[in-house]
Amino acid sequence: MIGWYPTMIKRVVRLISLALPIILAGCTLGIPKPDALKSLWPFKSANQKALEAFAWSLSVAGTEYRVYAMRVAGRTVYFRNDFNMRITWDGESFISIENMPGGFGQYSSGRELNAQGQEQRWYAQEAFPVRRARCTPAAAWRLSEDRFGWRQTCRGEVDGVAVESSHVVEYDSKSMIREIEASLFPGGPRLILRRLNP
Repeated sequence: MIGWYPTMIKRVVRLISLALPIILAGCTLGIPKPDALKSLWPFKSANQKALEAFAWSLSVAGTEYRVYAMRVAGRTVYFRNDFNMRITWDGESFISIENMPGGFGQYSSGRELNAQGQEQRWYAQEAFPVRRARCTPAAAWRLSEDRFGWRQTCRGEVDGVAVESSHVVEYDSKSMIREIEASLFPGGPRLILRRLNP
């Protein structure tokens, strides 16, 4: 049996005295706790297979991502992926986008009535002024029994130039959403969400 020699005791005490401030600093400096770290890890492979039924393709400005419909509350759908990108769609608009890669920043949008009582949309993206556009009422369209939906066109100005934005939803023969497409702001790139599994 090995005994505790004075030099060994000194080393253990020294190790504890060096580690203790680091451990305590983790409690006060906001270092994520184990449960918080688990939420940052990519989805586990078993969970990934279960999520495939809820997989959607997200395309914006030539880049494609995979996101998952994680929760539905009324008409609002909350999408998320394993990089913590979060998108909220309220049944008519993308109302919130968070953690998009690159310099995209935070994004939100909504609907309001202007001073003349006309419906308009507003688009707010971090580091840009809020943009607004007047909108036509949503109009139904149908190409076939399994391709139909609605479209709304909005018109506004960016730097004195007239521009448009549009919001389109396409349904399949079971009246399930197949694709959601919307301009991120008047004259801006289009964000397209397409369901991967029918």
